[in-house]
Amino acid sequence: MEPGCDLLARLRPFVRQCGDRPRPAWRIAPRRLLDYLLVYIAEGRGRFVVAGRAYEAVPGDLFWIPPDTLHEMEGFAPGMRCPYAHFDLLYQPDRSHWNFSIPGGATDLSGLRRLRHPPVDDPRLRALRGRIRGPTNRRVGQGLREICAEAARAQPYAVLRMSGLMLEILAEILRGRAGLPLEYMAHIPLLEEAADDMARRCAEPLRQGELARRCELSPGHFRHLFGRHFGCAPRTYLRRARVRLARELMIGTPATVSEIAARTGFGSVHSLSRAFRAEEGLSPSQYRRCAPPRIQVEGRRTV
Repeated sequence: MEPGCDLLARLRPFVRQCGDRPRPAWRIAPRRLLDYLLVYIAEGRGRFVVAGRAYEAVPGDLFWIPPDTLHEMEGFAPGMRCPYAHFDLLYQPDRSHWNFSIPGGATDLSGLRRLRHPPVDDPRLRALRGRIRGPTNRRVGQGLREICAEAARAQPYAVLRMSGLMLEILAEILRGRAGLPLEYMAHIPLLEEAADDMARRCAEPLRQGELARRCELSPGHFRHLFGRHFGCAPRTYLRRARVRLARELMIGTPATVSEIAARTGFGSVHSLSRAFRAEEGLSPSQYRRCAPPRIQVEGRRTV
């Protein structure tokens, strides 16, 4: 049987809270949670302590914190960006629908025992705790950002799609821990540096030949390995990076669609609209008119 089919028969993820905003220096005092927490370090540095073990948190790291696990987190100045999700692995309608944040310092949750996520009897999942470093972390980070974008869109069936994205994320984590073919492992750091450079400079034209030389690959082999690692061609990756930037500018700034097209490398409103509709299923103006987020609820009331 294909690895993962047994998990597919059992797991029903449910995303309760997520966020992807830049944050200045911050700290969460020791606490325990009722659900799972997954954090990807996209930018900045910090320090996480999970189950008594301290970790340096640097870009590319993942942190998996199971329910009822004592942990604390700190982000150093000047700030961090760390998309995250609070979620259940086993959705239960009579238990999963609660909506409050657990603050730092809350270590005794005995009064909320009925809401705690039940144990998951699978050695692969029980082994996930603390920092995860693997070749698929970047794809996990992209999945978390997509969950946050889906929450912000707040369209019908958002919860269902976010659950599917959580299954994809779990598959990437387990795939990374199982290992990838040696042919790709040696080039992964260089491929990810190239992808980072593309995302940072997404408003510029694609420099595929330069990126291939930097990875010490021919352009054809670069495209092949890039596609195997990221699941898309470099040109598609660049377009998606531009759309992500456009999304952020539409939500976080008053810039016009024409200004956003110029700032994201599309060159015209028509090009932006065509790419945006292909990725998001709606036009930039429709996206901007979406209802306020219903699931991305950073700043909820706390217990």
